[in-house]
Amino acid sequence: MKMRSKKIIMRKKKLFLFLGILSFLCLLCAVLFLLFYDYYPIESRVEKIEKYAKHDTEDYTTTGWLRVQGTNIDFPIIYAPYYDFSDKTDSFLWNEVDADELLNQITVSGHNILNLSSNPLVADSRHTRFEQLMSFTYLDFVKENKYIQYTANGEDYIYKIFAVSYPEDDDIPKYTKENLSKKEMRQYIKHSLDDSLFQFDIDVDENDKILSLVTCTRMYGHYNNIEFKVDARLVRKGELKLNYDVVPTEKYEEVKDIMEGGEKNGKA
Repeated sequence: MKMRSKKIIMRKKKLFLFLGILSFLCLLCAVLFLLFYDYYPIESRVEKIEKYAKHDTEDYTTTGWLRVQGTNIDFPIIYAPYYDFSDKTDSFLWNEVDADELLNQITVSGHNILNLSSNPLVADSRHTRFEQLMSFTYLDFVKENKYIQYTANGEDYIYKIFAVSYPEDDDIPKYTKENLSKKEMRQYIKHSLDDSLFQFDIDVDENDKILSLVTCTRMYGHYNNIEFKVDARLVRKGELKLNYDVVPTEKYEEVKDIMEGGEKNGKA
């Protein structure tokens, strides 16, 4: 009986040891997965820019390409100082600056024609301009989509979203022709964070490079001079591209109150 009891004890010890090793290996695999999982892999747009740029004229120049996670936004960016952007543009976005370098603050604009109301639709396939940018109004969408790819100067860059807001049009520096000063960067970042509908669990400072996506909206009514803006910072050297936490702010609650009484979606 004693020998049998000892064998049972030994088997239990081996079983516990095996389960312990198995649990450790599972935990190790999970850690390695998080370390090497590419949350938003790059899909290079360098060749697409080169192909699109073959159609450049004296009136406009192809300067880059934009791809936004969770949306169908995957368009070339042009610089055209004499183009009337009040016209409807279906196949490109635009930048007010013709820069050969990656500036520390870049603003890319695009039209929102079909998703203007105070009840924006989320990732609607009928929207083929910048309309799907309005999906970032919603917390559930933002939780799963936080990355932007910006391609320029033969390189593909990934940016992490850190703010989503409804600023006054005058608060958006669309005409930056040089890198902003450290003071200007701090002011811009603070303003974006203070106005943001969400608080993102990443840090951002004046040494980062900022990408801002801007489109029109009627969230606050037809005659208000309000834009919709998504701000992101360049992924730092050695930084992982993983999902990160986001929580709503008081600004989001204000927008939710507006959306509860929102009008139907309509054209501009």
